[in-house]
Amino acid sequence: DTAYKERISICIIPNLSSNILSIHSGMMICFIFIEHALDTLFRKAHINMIKAMRYLKPFWLSVVAVIALVFAQVQFDLSLPDYMSRIVTYGIQYGGITEPVPQALTEETFEKLSYAADAQMLSRLYTRTSDPGAVLPMPIADEKSIYVLNGTPSEEDAAAVEEAYLLVTMAKASGLDPAAEGSIEKTKEALKDYTAENRQSAIMMALKQEYASAGINMEKVQNSYILREGMIMLAIALIASLCAVASSYLASRTATGAARQMRQDVFEKVETFSSEEFSRFSTASLITRTTNDVQQVQQILTMMLRIVLFAPMMGLTSLFKVLRYKNLASVLGWAVLFMIVMMIIVLRVTMPRFRIAQKLVDRLNLVSREQLSGMLVIRAFNNEKEEEKRFDEVNTDMRNLNTFLNRVMVMISPIMTFMMSSVSVMIIWIGASGIDRGIMQIGDIMAFLQYSTHVLMSFMIVAMIFVMIPRSAVSASRIFEVLETEPEIIDPEDPKSLPEENLPITFDHVCFRYPKAEKDVLEDITFTAMPGETVALIGSTGSGKSTLINLLPRFFDVTSGAIRIGDTDIREITQHDLRSRIGYVPQKGILFSGTVESNLKYADEGASPETIEEALRISQASDFVHAMPNGLQEPIAEGGTNVSGGQKQRLSIARALTKKSSVYIFDDTFSALDYATDAKLREALNEMIHASKATVFIVAQRISTIMKADKIIVLDEGKIAGIGTHSELMKTCSVYQEIASSQLNEDEIRSSLKEVMA
Repeated sequence: DTAYKERISICIIPNLSSNILSIHSGMMICFIFIEHALDTLFRKAHINMIKAMRYLKPFWLSVVAVIALVFAQVQFDLSLPDYMSRIVTYGIQYGGITEPVPQALTEETFEKLSYAADAQMLSRLYTRTSDPGAVLPMPIADEKSIYVLNGTPSEEDAAAVEEAYLLVTMAKASGLDPAAEGSIEKTKEALKDYTAENRQSAIMMALKQEYASAGINMEKVQNSYILREGMIMLAIALIASLCAVASSYLASRTATGAARQMRQDVFEKVETFSSEEFSRFSTASLITRTTNDVQQVQQILTMMLRIVLFAPMMGLTSLFKVLRYKNLASVLGWAVLFMIVMMIIVLRVTMPRFRIAQKLVDRLNLVSREQLSGMLVIRAFNNEKEEEKRFDEVNTDMRNLNTFLNRVMVMISPIMTFMMSSVSVMIIWIGASGIDRGIMQIGDIMAFLQYSTHVLMSFMIVAMIFVMIPRSAVSASRIFEVLETEPEIIDPEDPKSLPEENLPITFDHVCFRYPKAEKDVLEDITFTAMPGETVALIGSTGSGKSTLINLLPRFFDVTSGAIRIGDTDIREITQHDLRSRIGYVPQKGILFSGTVESNLKYADEGASPETIEEALRISQASDFVHAMPNGLQEPIAEGGTNVSGGQKQRLSIARALTKKSSVYIFDDTFSALDYATDAKLREALNEMIHASKATVFIVAQRISTIMKADKIIVLDEGKIAGIGTHSELMKTCSVYQEIASSQLNEDEIRSSLKEVMA
């Protein structure tokens, strides 16, 4: 983008002639690229990831605990390189000596120090003793008369003693006698080119010999220092590991809890959908969004809580520690810049393909569901090869896309590894030069290598996270597309309540049109169903029978007109209250996995055994249920595949009858029954209706099923062609007469005509 290019130019141009271009400009460009990557990431539809993170709000205590634990882990981990540096420098190189001010001096050295420092100051700072073990905090190998430092000197005195000791030891090393005239001045002249690091190193190395000459056991000093610092490192590493385990546990638990709530919200939202929303989202897509997409978001939430917090903390803190070594920081700065550029390129390449990948998952689920549910039809028409080919096409597309994405992901690791190895070689090369010139210590180089590894690993982790975020962002977008969909059928803000008694149900000039359809499916439907009446709907296929009956429980809402229970429009009461009054049996019998009893109690968990037995008796299901090996506890497979179509239908009817309702809807539910069972069921049902005064709606194809209905509504192309009893319609409705002539024999037609004439 132009704005980012201008900002990068501002960073580079003023510093072209400056020696700090490689450090300052490199770091500034890194941060600009990071900002650009984040801006690109969240600007383009990734705002849904922020929405997903709101699900962490109920777990804010765990989130705070994770942040605290990650911060503690980072601090402990970053302290380890410093301890390692001290062990190498002070423990191994300097033999356990940590202070450049001499703690103990031999008599010979003390006397020679007076030639390079004030004798009165030395007498004040040091005391001669023949029992150094009593006052010296160091192990004594040989008891000698030596001079021991009194307490902690001031900075001025310490600097003077260090300077004097360095001059004396360097003079002796050069073969000069410190007592000789001009030897100290010559030594000062020789030390002009020494850096502070050179001076300290020379003092420390000389002190090793001095302490050994003073009778101090230097082997014990060294071992004691290394053991002490090593034990501290082990303790720090243990605490850091405990923090890592605790933060990982809390992060996983928190993300799992957030995903659980997200999955619950999606499911509850889908439960409110009308048929219009279900037509917008396919069943396969809704399953993918509830499972795979939520899993993707859960994974990224876990990583954000754990790794995304850890990596920046570790990287930035290490970066500040690295800046102490300005000679080496530029190498790291440009390496980080390279990583960020590569990260942005990968984002640009993978982002659109992740969207396609999720759509392919939807498509694969759709094809799989169709093939599994329609396996018998596929076999009946010998279309196994065609279906295998259709599945293979989707499967191959998904394989090719995932192969490409995996190749992109796999390329990142070797590139990053090569770059990290190259940076390590450059650091060692530059560091070796610094050690040779005496401006760096071996321990410092080792610490810098550790810190630079932390920085590079942190940025590499962040890069990998940013590569994974697009896929999770796509999943989050798909999830919130469902969550933010407003269903067409909603409850009123101020719902009304219905009285307990049964009331007339009125269809008042009802019209209905499916979404995006060109014409109405139902036109001007008007009739009233009284309590205790059986209202039957009949008509040719596609005449709108099921559509009309599905308007009553508000599976759809009328386009115009109204449906009233008593004087109350059903849109003025809640869907729960409305459907609690209705016992519904769909056109296709649906059973859930479980037992016969659990399926019957699906309508009413508190149904008594007597109520269940009565429902089985009326639905003509009692005989075959009790003939099962386990009776009511007989297992029902998924979809009711272990019972016949007629048994499934009768159990569906029994389930509706288990619920004591004021309205019953039977949507062509008797078509799977033989005529004898149909007749017995209708007789028992009529007895129940007469006793309970319930209103019953029956959608049927067979006239024999509805001949005794109190009111028969004949539909033809979405309009009412006739209303009346069987006898009345045989006299007045030509559409009904055509249906009757196609289903009844001549004797049944004559009998009907005699009833009409009578």
